Amino acid sequence: MEDRTLERTLNEITAQITHTYGETLLAVILYGSAASNEFVEGRSNINCLVVLKQVTPDELKKSSPLLQNWHEQGIRTPLFVDPAYVRSAIDVFPIEFLDMKQRYRVLYGQDFLRDLDIKLDHLRFQCEQELKGKMLRLRQLYLETSQSESRLMTLLAKSASSFMILFRALLHLNGISATHSAQELCAGLTSLGLPNEAFARVYALRRDQPAPTHANMDALFRQYLSEVETVVGFSETTRP
Repeated sequence: MEDRTLERTLNEITAQITHTYGETLLAVILYGSAASNEFVEGRSNINCLVVLKQVTPDELKKSSPLLQNWHEQGIRTPLFVDPAYVRSAIDVFPIEFLDMKQRYRVLYGQDFLRDLDIKLDHLRFQCEQELKGKMLRLRQLYLETSQSESRLMTLLAKSASSFMILFRALLHLNGISATHSAQELCAGLTSLGLPNEAFARVYALRRDQPAPTHANMDALFRQYLSEVETVVGFSETTRP
């Protein structure tokens, strides 16, 4: 999706949301790859946070007729929140809010992310928990996909996005900013002495790089999992 096409899509969804919610709407915030230079046409999703004065089933239902069109344009179902939820959830989901804060753009209304205070102790706990959980899930999915080259490639490519978020959080805990690109993230991991060669190769798969053969794909997975396990071990050292 060229920049002008992305901008047209963002303008359309913003206009639709503002028309749908009127005075109950406080903000529409774009976050994730579409708010950075990491957006890939046909692969990356467009993620939006919609802030209403109050979120109710009636308010949510107003957007139902728009969903199919949004999905066809690569727009994921928006996250609907209200200010009370944000205040109560920031200590429970610090990684998610940090990820939003690192790459976002206000399309309409107030900037609800700028002044969010994300506590490092909350972030540290969730980061280690999520890394360990996703490592276990990665092992489980390998068991299910290891006999199929295409499924294994899909597993690797999809997992990269989730681990990028967690790696950024880990870097943040260590005072390193890596918000703009995978290359910046890999450089941050290298500065901490963490291996990331396989991760960089897996990320390249998401950008239409040539895929390895099945044997090489399996070897890539093994190296990738080893790197994840090393990062998980490192995350334990960030405990106070």
